[in-house]
Amino acid sequence: MSDPLATLADGSLSFLPERLNRDPAVLRGLTNDEMWVALGIGAILGLILGAPLAIVTASIAMLATCMIASMALVLLLGGKLLRRAKRARPETWLYRRLQWDLARHWGIGSDRLILHAGPWTVRRTRRHRRGRP
Repeated sequence: MSDPLATLADGSLSFLPERLNRDPAVLRGLTNDEMWVALGIGAILGLILGAPLAIVTASIAMLATCMIASMALVLLLGGKLLRRAKRARPETWLYRRLQWDLARHWGIGSDRLILHAGPWTVRRTRRHRRGRP
């Protein structure tokens, strides 16, 4: 039996495990791209919630405080929820699910997906008999 990580004559590996190509989990089960999206969403939510508070308190620091607090909250809660949702699913599941939701609800990218649900049928054009060609 040969070693799956055996090196070839040029020094390269003859086999690389598939998991080496995956994005690593960086924080609370989120990959790097997912973490930046969560931080962006948290910053926007903090901006929306912090602007009225900054006006009422007459302090611009309230805006930054709300942004940082909401970014941390989205990272903690969003990471936990997303980790549960992605458990035991393929690594592209999240992106396909988002693509399907956009196509189903908003019609964005619907030409690439099959959106019809129904039973599959097999229709034969001629009659087939068992045992005879």
